Amino acid sequence: MEDFSTSALLVYDVQNEDGRNGKPRPFPFVPTVQSRRYAALLREVTGRPVICYKAAPAHAGDNFQKWLKETRRDFNLRYLSLVGSSSSDGDAPGPTLEKATQMTATVEDPGFEAIGGVTIPERHMAKGNEGRRLLQKTEQGMDFFVSQIIYRPGATVQMLQSYDQRCQEEGIDPSLLVLNFAPCGHRKTLQFMRWLGVDVPDAAEERIFSADDPVSASVQLCRDNLAQILKRTADLSVPLGVAAESVSKRSAEIDASVELLGVLQETVSDVSSEVVSVST
Repeated sequence: MEDFSTSALLVYDVQNEDGRNGKPRPFPFVPTVQSRRYAALLREVTGRPVICYKAAPAHAGDNFQKWLKETRRDFNLRYLSLVGSSSSDGDAPGPTLEKATQMTATVEDPGFEAIGGVTIPERHMAKGNEGRRLLQKTEQGMDFFVSQIIYRPGATVQMLQSYDQRCQEEGIDPSLLVLNFAPCGHRKTLQFMRWLGVDVPDAAEERIFSADDPVSASVQLCRDNLAQILKRTADLSVPLGVAAESVSKRSAEIDASVELLGVLQETVSDVSSEVVSVST
């Protein structure tokens, strides 16, 4: 990580999510360390800010409020990313995402410095409302958003355009939106991504697995997708960031995610220079 100008590290709150979509989980669920405990460890070891994800609906009653206070006071975490329920069955015992966001503001002395959420670009293509959802979350107090893994750049462009337009209409500054990418070099990994809800087009699958080195091909595809997004949204006011992750335990894909982060950062620099040169 010392080779990258990384603003923050992301730590997910990994859940079993067996009710996600009615399909069997491709990989068995393995219990993990508490997200806030691991986030605190990473902050201590790396000295970098850490964004800790939290599935608020998993906490019933006053447990979420207690969790918030402990996380800020005992674990000294300053940045949270709140996620809702993975299913729409309505059985989650905890607060809604809107209520959870409001509850973070009640934590004081010290309070949280930034609260974020997630966004699913493909949801905009299906329902046409992700821009509105982002605006609502911005109005509710979310300072940033991290996208689901991107393999369909057109959906991301449409979502960003919608969010930007709605913010302009309401006179609101858009929040930071972090574009998230991940390598994929095995068909089992692809199956897991799709189970998670990542929209990987057939053309992307063909490009990756027809290559001699699928992992490297996926890194290049992510690079091309980011470049397309940046060029098509250069005139928008939405501030953008990039992130890379691995959803696999395979060492080749984990190593590729580190490589991907460097590729994404270089792409931002290269495309920004191109856009500036064209505009002048």
